[in-house]
Amino acid sequence: MVIILALALGLITWQGWQRLDSQQQRLDELAQQAQNSASQQAVSELESRIEEGEAERSQALESTVSELRSELDSYRSDINSTLDEVLTQLSQEQDTDERDWLHAEAAYLLSLANQRLQLEGDVEGAAALLRTADARLADADNPALTPVRREIANELAALDAVPQVDRTGIYLALNAQQERVAGLRLSQEIEERAVTSSIEQPPTGTFQRQLARFGEELKDLVVIRQHDEALEALITPEQESYLRQSLRLILEQSQLALLKEEPELYEASIDKALELLNGYYDTEREETQSVIARLQELKQAEVKPELPDISASQQALASFIDNRFESRRQDGGDA
Repeated sequence: MVIILALALGLITWQGWQRLDSQQQRLDELAQQAQNSASQQAVSELESRIEEGEAERSQALESTVSELRSELDSYRSDINSTLDEVLTQLSQEQDTDERDWLHAEAAYLLSLANQRLQLEGDVEGAAALLRTADARLADADNPALTPVRREIANELAALDAVPQVDRTGIYLALNAQQERVAGLRLSQEIEERAVTSSIEQPPTGTFQRQLARFGEELKDLVVIRQHDEALEALITPEQESYLRQSLRLILEQSQLALLKEEPELYEASIDKALELLNGYYDTEREETQSVIARLQELKQAEVKPELPDISASQQALASFIDNRFESRRQDGGDA
């Protein structure tokens, strides 16, 4: 009887362990499913944020262009109004000669030069207009214009000293780095970590704040450890996609900062991109080192060089023209 009871007890115990093991396997499967679901959710929400960020970037760029166009139209209107006044005044003068028209043309060209520099940042265009204005004053052949021409010479020298910014070239270079980053291998020191629901609230605030939050969430996505296992066995495709899309978003942010002439944001974006490359990509590979070196070079670019004030010649010529007309009114002779 004792033997039978012992056998029965053993059988019951064995069956209990079997059921417990089965339940444990089921729990492990559920945990793995929950982890994969959380990872997929994180990637999906990142993709959604990237789309929102791109929409905001396009909207901000369109708004900036619209504002510049509005300022340009207003400035042109003011210049045309001033020119009309000068031409009207000239037409009313009975003793107007060819030099007066040359003075008026030079004044208009100097106004255009200031507009081109202040609103468009076009250093070369402004310099060309200054040279044309100086040529008109040279044709007037009036020694009294020497102070005006001296100011023009000083302004041309100041424009020649301004570093040239090839925005198109820099923008395309950043585009090229985005394409190269897409093919870089991640570091073999990255180990998958269980992903919990790290996104608790919808993104709020400016595009820059959302970008900063992406970086914080990215830190929760992976953890770095020392080991010799192959990368493919350690990080899921969803997590790799999350990382790569975050880096692409940061490089696009640097392009927007370039177009909007925001040097601080431009440098900060490239610094963040370099941080991700050094932290999560295989920096032992030559192609990764090449991308890092190129981004460091692009970071040094002058996004918004300081522009000189070239209004002195315009003011000097305006004073000369006013004094010339005033002198004629007083004595009826040529100035």
